[in-house]
Amino acid sequence: MADPDARDAETVPPPIGGENNLNMNNERLDCENLDEMTERLINPDRPAFPSVLLRFFGNIFVDCFRAIFA
Repeated sequence: MADPDARDAETVPPPIGGENNLNMNNERLDCENLDEMTERLINPDRPAFPSVLLRFFGNIFVDCFRAIFA
């Protein structure tokens, strides 16, 4: 038989590392201000998409060339 006091226990563990200001039980996600709520990770050193494609297919070409002529 289950412990009757276990039903009264809090089901959500306390937050790790500080105060949690979002109550997950009864607050909904504010989709209108989602950009303000989340952190944006912008990497200025990220190469452009055409550069990535050229590097990818260039590596395939080099691998095929080495496999044929090496």
